[in-house]
Amino acid sequence: MKKIVTMLCVCVLSLSLFGCSKPENNVELKKNVSCQLLDVLTITNESDNSTYYYYLASIENKGKKPYNTQNLSYRVTDDNEKEISVIDKYQSTPTYVINKGQNTYIYGYIGFPNNDQKNLGISFNNKKQFLPFKAFKIRKASDKNVKDSKELKYTFFEDDTLKMDVDASKAKYVYENNETVLKNVKITYKNKTDSRIIVPYLTPSATLEGIDLEDKGEFKSMEEIQKHDFTTNGMAPKTQSFKASVTGYVLYFLDKKQTVNTEIEFHFGNAAPDFTDKNTKPFIVHMNSKAFGKSNTFKIGLE
Repeated sequence: MKKIVTMLCVCVLSLSLFGCSKPENNVELKKNVSCQLLDVLTITNESDNSTYYYYLASIENKGKKPYNTQNLSYRVTDDNEKEISVIDKYQSTPTYVINKGQNTYIYGYIGFPNNDQKNLGISFNNKKQFLPFKAFKIRKASDKNVKDSKELKYTFFEDDTLKMDVDASKAKYVYENNETVLKNVKITYKNKTDSRIIVPYLTPSATLEGIDLEDKGEFKSMEEIQKHDFTTNGMAPKTQSFKASVTGYVLYFLDKKQTVNTEIEFHFGNAAPDFTDKNTKPFIVHMNSKAFGKSNTFKIGLE
């Protein structure tokens, strides 16, 4: 009887050890071509009751022949079966060939209302392969670490792994190529860890409360606009709101201990500030994050 009890204990112990082990962080897409997770981040937004998953993975070719990523299809599913009702998503699509001994990255995110997802992961090639996110140690972030600020220079987000700073304290505006350009607005991303991490990058936007320059003449500089008389019968010019087209670059990930400064420009076509009242702050800039459910706003005035 004692021997039977001992055998049962050994069986239970074995089941506990193997039943709780992590799934392997590797799937073979085809012979000698595999995919491995490099980072997974979840962002919990308690105010909106939503969750975002960001993921970064590497596809490596150890074969003798090139691997064309155009043959690759992937999407995020729950347990390789269930479709997810999403509120936002993005995934990069590599379109080049991976030669022998080389690799490439896939990056994406998916946001959804908090519900019953159990085993999210990347499903490849019509569910032939599945790489669960829980195969990797998932980092966690929260909207509680976002700072609400109207200052021109501040920290948008910071936790133990990542810091995101905003600096518009030295912003300037010029007029060139028939548009007003707001320059020198910077976002700095800093990786505090010794590993490569994914970045939930910000998506800035801006508006200009100003004058429509359509049919107002040709201008070569902001100085010319500032000196021009836009009044009509002694009345101040009509102002309106103009949305900017935004240029800069999107940052997907940071290498260990890496810091990257990104400069953002806002372009307002055929529009300029109204210099009638120099006390106004016509540039309204928003630092947006859907994942965190935040949009910090600050205003930039005239010189």
